Amino acid sequence: PLEPTTGFYKYKVGSIEVTAVYDGIWRKPHDPTFIKNASVEETKAALANAGLTTEFMPIPLTVIVLKIGDRHIMVDAGSGVGQWQANATHLPANMNAAGIDRSQISSILVSHFHPDHVWGLMEKGTNAPVFPNAELIVNGTEYKWWTEPGRVEKLAEGRRAAGKRIADVFPTWKNWKLVEHNAEVAPGVRLLAAAGHTPGHSAFLVTSGKDQLMVSNDAMYVPALLAPHPEWEGAYDQDGPMAVATRRKLVDRVIADKMMISGAHFPFPGAGVFAKDGNAYTFTPVVQS
Repeated sequence: PLEPTTGFYKYKVGSIEVTAVYDGIWRKPHDPTFIKNASVEETKAALANAGLTTEFMPIPLTVIVLKIGDRHIMVDAGSGVGQWQANATHLPANMNAAGIDRSQISSILVSHFHPDHVWGLMEKGTNAPVFPNAELIVNGTEYKWWTEPGRVEKLAEGRRAAGKRIADVFPTWKNWKLVEHNAEVAPGVRLLAAAGHTPGHSAFLVTSGKDQLMVSNDAMYVPALLAPHPEWEGAYDQDGPMAVATRRKLVDRVIADKMMISGAHFPFPGAGVFAKDGNAYTFTPVVQS
């Protein structure tokens, strides 16, 4: 089913409790420009092979919350209750259902500044901070790229409104913490620079005891497409060839270290395992029990 029966799903990485929280789904109309080096027919075939609908491109959005000791650490903030897509509005209700109060969130690890990941930091209309007391941790490269003077004018037309909102609002907040590759951003959690999708896009490696989870955010985007075709470049990858190289490096590491991987747009609950398949991969999702 496209929509999950329950809007949250809990699993463990060692002693760390992970809660996957469903925000909603973008039923994206098929578009020949979506994958730069593949046709709509090819993307539909890949969806069908993965057992997914071919009526549209299904792009679900899952946010995860890590409970480390008594701290709640969120990865990205979702899409802001309909600010990205009209039917991606479920994050607040599903967080409540999972027993997580948003006032409990002490840190938010921000992977990159695309609307489906950061509009949830801002109230609709007012742009007031939704998490004024949480530490917002981001790769310094990402923050500086989006907020540098003159950036908005350089963006593609379709991205300017989003770029302007970021440039106008984020620098007025005092709770940003800019970090570099391999920084420890929470106990047992490291930021890994995973550029390509955006200049400072990051993954987060969660380690507890012998267990590891790669929180890959948008490096692997929609596995139905990119597992069998890791060389496909998405329209949302700012640097396609770099995104492809990053994707392969990340997934090869996940396979070599036998770890689970989560992704923001994987089928809910947004996690699974990859295996090698010649020069490509297969993906086996965790199925909500």
